Amino acid sequence: MKKIWVGLMFAGLFFTACSGGRGRVTVSIEGLADDSLICSYFTPATIREREEVTTLFVGGEKHGEKTEFSIDLPEDGHLYRIFLAPQSFRGDGPKQGMELYLGPGERIAVRATYDPKSRVIEYTLAGSEAQQRWRDDEQKLEPLRLQLEMLGRTARMISPYRRNDSDTVMREMQRLSDSIQRHKEAYIAAHPADPASAYHLISLPNAERFDSLYRTLDPAVQQGVLREWMDLQLEFLAKQSATEQAREAVVEGGSAPDFTLPNRTGGDFTLSSLYGTGKYIVLDFWGTWCGWCMKGMPAMKQAYEKHRGAVEFVGIDCGDKEEVWRATVEKQQLPWINVRAADDEILVRFGIEGFPTKMILDPSGKIVARYTGEDPAFYTTLDSLVGRSRRAVPACRDSSSRARLLE
Repeated sequence: MKKIWVGLMFAGLFFTACSGGRGRVTVSIEGLADDSLICSYFTPATIREREEVTTLFVGGEKHGEKTEFSIDLPEDGHLYRIFLAPQSFRGDGPKQGMELYLGPGERIAVRATYDPKSRVIEYTLAGSEAQQRWRDDEQKLEPLRLQLEMLGRTARMISPYRRNDSDTVMREMQRLSDSIQRHKEAYIAAHPADPASAYHLISLPNAERFDSLYRTLDPAVQQGVLREWMDLQLEFLAKQSATEQAREAVVEGGSAPDFTLPNRTGGDFTLSSLYGTGKYIVLDFWGTWCGWCMKGMPAMKQAYEKHRGAVEFVGIDCGDKEEVWRATVEKQQLPWINVRAADDEILVRFGIEGFPTKMILDPSGKIVARYTGEDPAFYTTLDSLVGRSRRAVPACRDSSSRARLLE
């Protein structure tokens, strides 16, 4: 997640009262090289219960330059959030996806044009006046979003040692993000009775602004079809606020919050059980869905072997189902203490804002250093700390106590 609470960045369409039955999306795309479309959809329950997003590869029919698709969704009373993208989607283009919401019995038509060279897709939606108003207003923000995406790719390519360049790019990205947010806020303030305002609202990343603007909405909009999504965004923003507060408190020199989490053998592991052993402690907050977390595992294994006996490693899996976590630990052969966080409580308490996050604790549980991202400085710092420790105090060699910790 890079920044964990970046926001769900919701946007969507307003739907009139549902008539029941299965919702259907029809799509017509001009310029598509193949005849397959990626369709991913989920609901607030999917997010709360950490379920996997349902992804389908939908076949279409070629009609000259156009490819046409018809997609039926399950009948379960939910308002789905849907992403559509060409089969060639790799997440490396400025705007390759289409986004909408679909309720039971709704019929939404998407008309799109895809430019495979620039990997940009333009689309319109038909189904109600409100959703057309929302999409029309969203299109005004596309130039800003394209600039923001391009700067984001630039930021990912800049070396961490070129701080001035990075700071300049980040300031410009913040300016663009603020401009997008101000536009949405202005729309909501000017149209409190327009259901399209609710879709702008659930994409706002600021808890204070969300609350104040929500209060300005007409009751019919507050209790409308987006109520469940607004509740979810409110929960998200509350966690974001608590995480930011914890991040200010959980800092170098302070004590790490204690925790107890389940380990692989069905027992419980408590962080404070490692205190007083004379060893440094590494906490690694990771997840299988985090590419950099997985890329960093070989380096973590090397560090573990290098500092065996002087450092205890604790891997804290976040955001995975139990079976995925267990299978990954086994496949990767991670030899250290491994525990799993079933919810976001520990992330909030530690102020975790990105993955991977690695913390080095001294033998008493004080935070010595904290790194977000796969940062080489983590390994340099760990080497330095252990080197000084070994020169001062012999390493603990009680293998039986370590075996108990790994159980």
